[in-house]
Amino acid sequence: MKDRHSFNPIDLLKRNVKSWLLPYPFKIVGFFLLLTVLVALAAEIFFNINVVAGDVIMAYEVPSSLRRAMIVALYLAMFFISCSRERNEDEMTASLRGETLKEVCYVAFFVWVAYRVVMACVAQDLLYITQDEPFVTPFIIWVLYYARFESKMKALRRQSRKFTL
Repeated sequence: MKDRHSFNPIDLLKRNVKSWLLPYPFKIVGFFLLLTVLVALAAEIFFNINVVAGDVIMAYEVPSSLRRAMIVALYLAMFFISCSRERNEDEMTASLRGETLKEVCYVAFFVWVAYRVVMACVAQDLLYITQDEPFVTPFIIWVLYYARFESKMKALRRQSRKFTL
């Protein structure tokens, strides 16, 4: 018999995962924002747009205000995409979300540790690589989470089609 007053964070997470997610229209807004940012990044690279030119410090170019705004929009887009509900959310989807989040946390921790070990062994000449770390880490986690979750959902849909035929 379970104690009514015992605290189990896993049970709390399973019960409340739906209340933490954004509504489904946020996923559509996220994809639209992601597409807009990718087009803007391609235009900036292709046309070499510089709104406020940055200074050069130790072979590292300080990003312009336009690029900073695009990075924030990219974060926001991936947050909307990865943290919004599916159109039909059920218990299996919540279970897949939990499994995916666990896997991505393991991978992200392994990548972070490997990155730290490699950067500790590398000479100071490559210091500019470490300055991009805040951009890379959350973006990779959100992309990995969404890609892994969608691949699991696709496999689940394929499996359910086999049983219904």
